[in-house]
Amino acid sequence: GIFLSKDVDAGILLFSGATDWDDVGRKTNQLPRSPNTIWQPVKLAALEDVQIEYVSSGPAAVHTFAITTEGKVYSWGRNEKGQLGLNDLKDRKCPTLVTALDGYRVVKATPGKNHSLFLTDKGQVLSCGENKQSQCGVKGSKMYKTPVLVTYDGPPAIRISAGQDFSALVDVQGNVWTWGSPEYGQCGNNTDGKFIEKAGREDFVYVEEPYRVCLYVEKDPKTKKSTPIPAVNIKEISCGHNHCVAIDDRYRAFSWGFGGYGRLGHSETGNEHVPRLIKFLDGPRRGIRQVMAGGKFNIAISEIPGTVYMWGQYTGAKEANMYPKPIADLSGWIVRSIGCGTKGWMIAADESVIGCAPSPCFGELAMGENKKSSAQPTEITKLDSVYVHSVGCGVSHSCFIVRNDTEADKKALEKFKVLDQSELDK
Repeated sequence: GIFLSKDVDAGILLFSGATDWDDVGRKTNQLPRSPNTIWQPVKLAALEDVQIEYVSSGPAAVHTFAITTEGKVYSWGRNEKGQLGLNDLKDRKCPTLVTALDGYRVVKATPGKNHSLFLTDKGQVLSCGENKQSQCGVKGSKMYKTPVLVTYDGPPAIRISAGQDFSALVDVQGNVWTWGSPEYGQCGNNTDGKFIEKAGREDFVYVEEPYRVCLYVEKDPKTKKSTPIPAVNIKEISCGHNHCVAIDDRYRAFSWGFGGYGRLGHSETGNEHVPRLIKFLDGPRRGIRQVMAGGKFNIAISEIPGTVYMWGQYTGAKEANMYPKPIADLSGWIVRSIGCGTKGWMIAADESVIGCAPSPCFGELAMGENKKSSAQPTEITKLDSVYVHSVGCGVSHSCFIVRNDTEADKKALEKFKVLDQSELDK
């Protein structure tokens, strides 16, 4: 396989947030009062003794994936379009094994809004869910209730990411491939895909199959003149709702798609139809090694340890960052994992977890009933007793993979309640 079975840090999954999946992210006032909204971290009955090595994260995600050390996938959450891969359209409160992926060793999974992508250890990509905008990467607009292979004529994939209704992968040779809705240029294929239908209705030419992004540019901010950048070798990618950020082998960052609130980091708010170099992050010791896109913002770990950048906007009340700025509260922290939701984020750093969840939120801050939201970064004291390997976020929920190697680890995990919602899934 492409992926050597190196020691991935696995542990026990903790969950916090809203579980009324049909209400999550929608205009309803049910969530604050619902008995199914979980305000602080709990273990999940279905995964209580399962070693988890990866938990998904995504700003549009109203569903979640957890991958076991055997490469098996558990899915739960909203399933109206078959995005859980369970061959039906029933929401799940309990993590459920995706048996359709038997025979594959899955290493990553990424949730879009109504679709999902899975990456195997051999570099194959599978998708399921809504395909109306071609976000599954399979010709036609048929919905897929179980994962299907995405075919493209490039080398094996090493990274995947899903936006609201588009998708991206990076192959082993450093190429980016995108598919789905190009409405804001987020497919990087030099168009927003618009054509006018009769009666003044706009329609879009969707990118039906993976398209290789072939142009990377540097733009003069004054003259807007574009200069192509040759031989870009991409290593990392992350999709927000309608934008994308990618990092190359020299820690340079490129962004494209929807530009509102400065989320592309170019000190302007225009959309970009091809990947554009983020000038602020270009130059010696200025680059980034990891990036996670939220709904209208991005968080990135600098190539220099101890600095975390944010650009765009995660709090409605605050001014947007039009270019990457260090998050002062995270200065000096050595960050190992980032999760981003629609407007909040979680990071695991040193011995702590630090989160930010502007109001309204429904348990994703994981601080209990008394502290329901925090627009400022805050230490998640409910996790003080445990060591968190990695974090994942979605719309109104957060997940944490907690170390359980030693007796002390196991003892600390005993303090967390077990949530069993299996009665509600019948």
